[in-house]
Amino acid sequence: MERIMSGPRCRAAWLAMLLCLTPALSHAQQAPPAAASERRPWIAVGGSWTTMLGDCTNCEIKNYLHSGGVMANVGFSLNPRADLGAEIFWVPQTLTTGDEIRVTYLLAATDFRPWRTRGFFLKAGAGMAFMTNWLKVLDDQDPPVRSKAFALELGTGWEWKLRGRVGAQVWGTQHAAALGDLQLSNQTIQNVMGNFWSVGAGIVIR
Repeated sequence: MERIMSGPRCRAAWLAMLLCLTPALSHAQQAPPAAASERRPWIAVGGSWTTMLGDCTNCEIKNYLHSGGVMANVGFSLNPRADLGAEIFWVPQTLTTGDEIRVTYLLAATDFRPWRTRGFFLKAGAGMAFMTNWLKVLDDQDPPVRSKAFALELGTGWEWKLRGRVGAQVWGTQHAAALGDLQLSNQTIQNVMGNFWSVGAGIVIR
């Protein structure tokens, strides 16, 4: 009689043990969250060839200037298709008059890759531009002025791996800075803008 009773008790014990282990086994078989494994830092540094244009509502002369620039990005990967970070873009220029122009963009920027297996990406950013002597582009007679402006960035590019975590990228971007109305010594210049078109290349570590 005792041997007959041990069968159901044994099966009940095994059933209870399996029910307890099922959640643990299913949890162990699940892959770790993708976001946790993919959110690693990255940095990109490179140089550009940049064309600058100062414009305003009542400006008739289009004065295009050409200069080199330096761009650096740092941030982290949100997922295999998107990066979020900060960008600094610095463009110097010396006019024929000897006046020096300095423009520095500080932006919150993001990169988006429509295809995970290809290097094509889109860029966008927003922030501030700090401009020194930018009015010299519009009026050579005005004294040096330091200005701050609301800034936007749009662009595209291509990235590919070289070895390990090191890669390279090329890009084309447009940076725009809106300074608003600025007062000169003898007039008010309305809707002052700075436009910067750049083509560049750099190294990426991610």
